Amino acid sequence: MGALGAPVANMQPIWIIRLLFVLTLTLCGYWIGRSSATGLEFSATAFVLGLFIVAVEYATRILSTKRIVLGIIGAFFGLAFSRLFYDTFPREMFPEPQASLTAFNLLFMYFGIVVALRNADRISLNRLRFFVTSPKEDSILLDTSVIIDGRIRDLYLMGFLSKNAIVPTFVLDELQALADSRDAGKRHNGRKGLENLDEFKEVAPMQIFEKDYPDQNGVDQKLISLAKEIGAWMLTNDYNLAKVAALHNIRVMNLNQVAAALRPTITVGDQVVIQLTREGKDPGQGVGHLEDGSMVVVDDAKEQIGELIPVTIVSMMHTNAGRLVFGRKLDDSMEAMTPRPLAETPEATAPTSN
Repeated sequence: MGALGAPVANMQPIWIIRLLFVLTLTLCGYWIGRSSATGLEFSATAFVLGLFIVAVEYATRILSTKRIVLGIIGAFFGLAFSRLFYDTFPREMFPEPQASLTAFNLLFMYFGIVVALRNADRISLNRLRFFVTSPKEDSILLDTSVIIDGRIRDLYLMGFLSKNAIVPTFVLDELQALADSRDAGKRHNGRKGLENLDEFKEVAPMQIFEKDYPDQNGVDQKLISLAKEIGAWMLTNDYNLAKVAALHNIRVMNLNQVAAALRPTITVGDQVVIQLTREGKDPGQGVGHLEDGSMVVVDDAKEQIGELIPVTIVSMMHTNAGRLVFGRKLDDSMEAMTPRPLAETPEATAPTSN
């Protein structure tokens, strides 16, 4: 019971519904033909028809609404041209008119659908968007950098994001290649990304999208092509990828920019308390971090590493990786701002003579 029950328990509800649909259609076919000797033939026909319908329904998952609509339009145009061409031939040419008409319809429908799908990128349905919305347009593509980063899980937990997350198979392949790399840094990033995905799927709607573009080199180019094809958003930490995707009119969300927008406002002259965790690149520097993760470099603070110290912000610099803050120990800054007393001169200390 346990061995048989495990696959059923792990089966997704949608597949159970599809199985019940095929079984019900098969029983209906048997019920229709039960009074004749062809009952089994009716059942087999209904079973094949059910499988065909499920296959068509499953295939629509990898097509955007735009391509489905264009395919239907192409099929109608194919039927129209089929009738037009069929009527130009004399009936005597076709010994079976009905079968010939059906063959014409299928042939021209096929060509109509193929031509429409091949030219889908050249056709715009912007004016139809008020009643046509692709389910993929409410999805967001994850690139390798944002998966390794891991902060996207917190965004979904807090409700900032609710879109269906799509992870293409070529992104998974890149993560696996990194995890198998001989380079220790790449291997760490790859394994971290795979672990983040395993945790992420427990808190957010995630779909592994089986799609590849063998004629294109590089994961970035494939992500851009997939985003254009299905009309999805893109979430990345890669500044250059975000810029290129924006040039292709792809809606992009840069996680670093989102984090920067949510950071508390800090200006030069503000005083904060941070814990120094390590030495800086220059001699005597100590490095700590603000609560939002911004790195703070403090001069002449090497002796206070491991301690909580008050710091005055003296300058800031924004980079592609985030915000870099430079500070000075508060004691030093207060000493600099406190006016020093005048030095005592010999004349001032010498005793006065009477």
